[in-house]
Amino acid sequence: MTPSSQIPKTLILGILVCAAASCSTSRSTPDDNDSTLWRLDRLDRAGSVPARAEGNPTLVDTVHGPAIHFDGDEDRLLVEHNPLAEQNQFTIEVWFNPADVWPANWEPRFFHIESLDNPDRRITVELRLNDQQQWYLDGFLKSERDALTLIDETLVHPVNQWHHAALTFDGTTMRTYVNGALELEGTVDFEPIGTRARTSIGARLNRVHWFNGLMLAVRMTPRALEPEAFLDWEKLPD
Repeated sequence: MTPSSQIPKTLILGILVCAAASCSTSRSTPDDNDSTLWRLDRLDRAGSVPARAEGNPTLVDTVHGPAIHFDGDEDRLLVEHNPLAEQNQFTIEVWFNPADVWPANWEPRFFHIESLDNPDRRITVELRLNDQQQWYLDGFLKSERDALTLIDETLVHPVNQWHHAALTFDGTTMRTYVNGALELEGTVDFEPIGTRARTSIGARLNRVHWFNGLMLAVRMTPRALEPEAFLDWEKLPD
């Protein structure tokens, strides 16, 4: 062991600086410049990206600020953009409040990215409703190589309340979370979606499986985040 009197001062200083900064480079720590946040507070934009409202979605005031209400009858926002272009690792976070409308609109695909050049490459974040005023999450990844659905009808949550859901993919494993808690995981050989892609909010791209409820925001990060790195409700812009 080297006596402390012989340790160079520069090394001691470096250790102190590292300790003060916690010496952390965890992959789960998000970079605000790395993430794309679409605050859904307008009908002509998703965040800073132009969008087209179809049907009759409306803006409503909520306890968390403005949100878009989709009535389940051909309402959606269509975005000619893919924030996760060419990414083989990513996180999608969604803030939403589903309405109690079972058996209508019981299987909405409320977030869908799909390649224009290869429709076999797509990502969907979906819900399923039951007759107990509950919903459960459905995460889906597909490419020409493989596909994976993560769904469990026993992992239920109440409708008519605000929730946060997340889908992560680290290059091999997809995981789904609700309100910060891990629900399901599985491996899938997923190929990235290219730049030429569309994003549909409130329904599938092919205009089926409409969502009925409120959507507040979507955040996309080009890496797989751990739950402690998900964006807190209070950090969402009003």
